[in-house]
Amino acid sequence: MEKTGKILAIFLLIVLFFAIFFAAALNAIRKGAYERSYYRNETISAIRGAIVTGDNLTLAVGRRSYSAAFDGRYAEDKELIADLSAIFLRKTKKQVMDLLNKNVRIYLARDLSTQEARNLAHLSRELDRRGAFKSFNQNGMWMRYGFEIAENDSSARLYPYGDLAQPILGFVQRVTGDGQIGLERYYDMRFNTEKNGALRALRDAGGNLIYSNAMNLAKPRHGVSLLLSLNGRLQSDLERVVDEARMLNDAQEVIAAVMESESGRILAFASSARFNAANITPESLRNAKINAIQYAFEPGSVMKPFIVALLFEDGLVGQFDLVRTYNGKFKLGQEIITDLVPKEWMSVEDVVVNSSNIGTAQLAMKLNPYKINDGLSGFGFARESGIDLPYESAGYSPGLNGYRSDVYRATAGYGYGIKTTFIQLLKAYNVFNNGGIIVTPRLIDAVFGENAPAMESAESVRVISLNTSQKMLQILRKTVVKGGAKQAMIDGIFTAGKTGTAHIARGGVYLNDYHNSFFGFANDDMSRYTIGALVIDPKNRHYASQTAAPIFKDAVLLLEKYGLIKSAAVN
Repeated sequence: MEKTGKILAIFLLIVLFFAIFFAAALNAIRKGAYERSYYRNETISAIRGAIVTGDNLTLAVGRRSYSAAFDGRYAEDKELIADLSAIFLRKTKKQVMDLLNKNVRIYLARDLSTQEARNLAHLSRELDRRGAFKSFNQNGMWMRYGFEIAENDSSARLYPYGDLAQPILGFVQRVTGDGQIGLERYYDMRFNTEKNGALRALRDAGGNLIYSNAMNLAKPRHGVSLLLSLNGRLQSDLERVVDEARMLNDAQEVIAAVMESESGRILAFASSARFNAANITPESLRNAKINAIQYAFEPGSVMKPFIVALLFEDGLVGQFDLVRTYNGKFKLGQEIITDLVPKEWMSVEDVVVNSSNIGTAQLAMKLNPYKINDGLSGFGFARESGIDLPYESAGYSPGLNGYRSDVYRATAGYGYGIKTTFIQLLKAYNVFNNGGIIVTPRLIDAVFGENAPAMESAESVRVISLNTSQKMLQILRKTVVKGGAKQAMIDGIFTAGKTGTAHIARGGVYLNDYHNSFFGFANDDMSRYTIGALVIDPKNRHYASQTAAPIFKDAVLLLEKYGLIKSAAVN
């Protein structure tokens, strides 16, 4: 009997244990159901940092955006809901009714501002008070769903000045929040320190969060901001200049830039191929490539000064040594090359001033393959410039083996058989105006904000001697005063530079289409600037002196307009 009593007691203890276990489990399930019903988890998007010009124009800024969803099955009074909500959803009453009548969960809006989301949350509570939503039983509890308002995973991006500074500014993909091209892409690659936060809180009958001390909040870490070297007003005016030049010359694209010679800071970088980042379309995406850094082309005569500079460096020729130019006609390999200014002899200086292909070919062949290959590489050709933009092209050079051929050295000397980009030429020309020192072009002056990384030091290397750079500056000044670049002459301001007109090759055949360019300088006692202009495939006029040089002149006059350069007596 005693034994039977012990067995019964053990059995009762086991039953009690399982009863407690199942009760606890049921309570957990009910609690979970309660939390699922009455709690809501939200991501708080980190806001992408701003991009600001040196004169305080905000080109891009991040903001939070929200989506609003609704399930038509829970609408008790669709007419009332549509009447009161249409204005907040930027839709007509009919559009809202059509969505509600689908009787499924649908997104009514995907890009609401913070204020619009607050207004809609307030409206949802007002509609709930008026009985516009049906009640339903969920896990034994009566609920009502109104508008479900949630912050989007990535912040929205605003571009207050439309297409200003495009395409170098770039844009942010709306769904992923990733930068696609330009500074926006470079931002992701180098400076993106964003981290989303999280929020867990009770919700009301309309599905909206109840803010209280009981909520759990992890703050987001916002992105850093970029301060650019660009002068917004100068940028805007230079964009107007390139737009007018594109129309005047019926060109495919016109590009221009103004850079401080000593620092490499770019004050303006304009293209006629722009788009509005706030309204990206398949058509506008065709302009989403930054041709100033990605488009490699045969540059033509703007290459000639580099050949002469390399010869000066090695003491192979003097500024006034004579070069035979065969009265304007010379056979090079299987081709006949000609000059616009036919002379039997020219000085080395006049080979540049008169843009002699024959003279440059003769001079280039004086350089051995190692010297021309290493020398042009030192100027930055066939390698990325290092500008703070993504997807830069390195261009093309025949290389050491190619330069073993006299013909390759000769043709590269006057800008064929070698491909370069606009930004490489701007960087290379800057050496002549910076005492022989090459610097890296840059757009970003500073990065600021929480966890902002340190800026990398820019390249600053001597390429040629001060003496050689001064000689080249004198020659390029004479090119403007007496040579083929007179259109770049400005009374009272020191200007110098070189034009380049080169045929475009397609399918291995040179066409009657052209690249026109001008690269040069504008200096006063306090400031020195390197300025470039490129006109791609103009149809109305074909010479750089007619198309590119006037753009240079307009850019200098804009510098004067904004007090960045001052006129004085110059030689």
